[in-house]
Amino acid sequence: MLPLLLACVDPTDSAEGGSASDSGDVVSTLPTEVPLAEVDVLVIGAGAGGLASAWAARDAGASVIIVEREVVAGGATPNAGNYWAAGTSWQADGGVEDSAALALSEWSSFTGGDGDSPVVQAFVEGSAGVLDWLVSLGAGFDLSIAIAADTGSKPRFHQLSHTSARPPVNAVAETLVAESWFQTTATELVLDGDDVAGVWVTDAAGARGWIHAAAVVVATGGFTRNDAIVFEALPALEAQDTWIESFPGMDGNGLAMAGAAGAAEQNMDHLGIYAHGVADAKIGQPEVMVIAGLDSALVVDAAGVRVTDERQFGSVSMGTRYLTEGPYYAIADDVLWTRLSLQGRGFNYLEDPEGIMLTAAAYEALVPVAQGEDAEALGSALGIDGAGLAASLDRYNTDAATGTDTEFGKPSYVFTPLGKAPFRGLPIVLGRAKSFGGLATNIDGAVLRADGSVIVGLYAAGEACGFLGDPAIGSGLNGSVTSAWWSGLRSGAAAAGAAGG
Repeated sequence: MLPLLLACVDPTDSAEGGSASDSGDVVSTLPTEVPLAEVDVLVIGAGAGGLASAWAARDAGASVIIVEREVVAGGATPNAGNYWAAGTSWQADGGVEDSAALALSEWSSFTGGDGDSPVVQAFVEGSAGVLDWLVSLGAGFDLSIAIAADTGSKPRFHQLSHTSARPPVNAVAETLVAESWFQTTATELVLDGDDVAGVWVTDAAGARGWIHAAAVVVATGGFTRNDAIVFEALPALEAQDTWIESFPGMDGNGLAMAGAAGAAEQNMDHLGIYAHGVADAKIGQPEVMVIAGLDSALVVDAAGVRVTDERQFGSVSMGTRYLTEGPYYAIADDVLWTRLSLQGRGFNYLEDPEGIMLTAAAYEALVPVAQGEDAEALGSALGIDGAGLAASLDRYNTDAATGTDTEFGKPSYVFTPLGKAPFRGLPIVLGRAKSFGGLATNIDGAVLRADGSVIVGLYAAGEACGFLGDPAIGSGLNGSVTSAWWSGLRSGAAAAGAAGG
C-alpha cells in the first residue's frame, strides 16, 4: 500500500511546474508534487525479470523499490517448468557433453536468431550461472534427459526439482519483501527533459503519486493478451480464432509507457504461438489446455495428412506453420485415449489447483469429442478428409509395428500403433503464449530510441523486451524463463551503475 498522498495532481498539469536552475541553463520538468519516495532504481513488475533486476541493483549497493500491481510477486514465472541452459553441472553429472560454444553454433538452427550477436553470446555463456545463482538462494533443478524441440542437439531443459527448498521465484522474492510495493500500478513514466526520472503510480484505493528514481527498469511482461498489439505485429493471427495461454497480466502496458518516452520496439512479429492445446473444458475460449501425451498421437491437417514428428508440436515452429498449414487434429485410438490428459494453465487454476489436470475421459465428459469406429468415420465427424486420414493412419500403424518412422523419424518410445476403436480426434487450437519481441535495448539493457540512442534512466528486462531486447533471439527459445532472469540481472546491475550504486 502506498503512503498517504498529501496532494494528488495530474502529471500533465504538474509537469509544467518545474523550476530553472541557478544558472538558468537547465529547466527541470519534474512534477512539483513531493514524491512518495526517492530511490536509486525503481523496478516495474515482480516477475523473473523484475525480481532479478531488483536483486542485482540492491546487490550492487543501490536503493531499490519494486512496484507490482498484483497482490504477490511472480507474474508468469511460477508457471515456467523448463529452464534452458548450456554447459551446466547437471549436464556434466548426467554425462551430457555440452558447452556455450556448441549451443551458440546451433543457435540459429533452433531459434532462427543470430548466434554471433553479442547479447546472445553473453546470455548463452551466462545461462549456467543463472541456475547456479538460483540454487544459491534455495532453488533446485534436475536435467531432463529428453532432447526437446527448439533447444538444440543436447538435453538443455533443466526442470524444477521436487526436492527444491523453494521455487526460484519465491527464493528471490523472499529476499526483496522490504523493497516491494504490491497492489501498486505504474501508469506513466516521469520525464525530466528527455530523461526518465521516475514513475507515476496508483495504489489499490486509487490514490496517485510519483516516485523519483535515478533509473527505472520496465519488467512488465509481454503483450500476448493485447489484441491490438498482437494483430498489428502479426496480421495473420487476426484471421484465427483467439486462443491464449499466457498470464493475464500480459497486456503490453510497459510498451505503452516506454513508447511515450520515445522507446523503440524490435522483433515484434516473433510471437511464441503454440499448436499443442485444445479449448479449456472448464473455462472455455480463449483459454487453452495443453495436451499431455500429444507426442504419442497422430497429428494430421485438414486433408488427413500427417505433417511432422509429433514431438515437434512442443515447439514454436509448429505454431508458425499452423498459420499457413493449419488447422491440425490430434488422433488417438481407444488405448492412447486412456493415457492422454489435458493440463490447464496454472494462473487460471489458483482457486482450483486440483482441477488443473483432466484425464481425456474427464475432458470428454465436459466437451463433445469427435469419434468414429474407423478413420473415415472419424474424418467425417471432425470435418476433415476421411480417406486421407485413413491412408495416414495405415502408414503410421505399418511403421509403428516395425518401430521405424519412415516419414519423420519419431522414436519408438512414443511411436506405437493406433489400432483400437473407437478413434477420437481433437482439433488443436493456436495459443498465444510468449512475446519474443518488445522494447529495443542495448547489451546493457538500456532502452533505445529508433535512432539507436539511449533513453537515459530507462532499462528493460524479461518479456517486456522480448527476453533479450534484441532480434537475435529470433522466433523463440524453449525454456526462455532463464533469459528473463538473465536479462533482469543484466539490467539491474547496469541501472545501479548508472544511478551511482
